[in-house]
Amino acid sequence: MTQLQRSTTIPQFNPTIWNTLELVRLRQIPWHKKQAVFEQLQPLGLIQAIPQTTQTPSHFPAPLIAILTEEGRQLLEARSNQQEALIKQLGV
Repeated sequence: MTQLQRSTTIPQFNPTIWNTLELVRLRQIPWHKKQAVFEQLQPLGLIQAIPQTTQTPSHFPAPLIAILTEEGRQLLEARSNQQEALIKQLGV
């Protein structure tokens, strides 16, 4: 069981971190584009780096891309659920 699974609260990340996690969820982002942020999220188990897959073979090594781990998906889902509950409470 990971630290995030034991925790019942959602971490207080700054908006840049949340936006980055959401971008990683939506599309492939080359690791070198946001390396500093990715290197902070990887030890938390929220993302991992994998070689990008392509349709055509290349002589060059595949660039690394960031993908969400299952823990990262769960965190984004929990945050989304928390925001929806808050919106319902406020009646917005």
